[in-house]
Amino acid sequence: MPTGRVIAYNDTKGYGLIQSDPIAVFFHRSALESATPKAGDTVRYETTQEGRNSPRATTVRVLDPAVMAEADRVFGTA
Repeated sequence: MPTGRVIAYNDTKGYGLIQSDPIAVFFHRSALESATPKAGDTVRYETTQEGRNSPRATTVRVLDPAVMAEADRVFGTA
């Protein structure tokens, strides 16, 4: 599963975007498996391609910053 950063999330409308190369990935609140994300959060996600539209995340999980920091400390940054 790829990881990315949340560019924006609109809690009122229930959708957001994840930064990914070469195009941002759309996600809806129904794809969330954990806490509600906010801009800047690191997430792990799976995508599907629907026709000619941009990729859409089918599952989104917010990653704990403390866990990410510990992984960077132990394994180093890529």
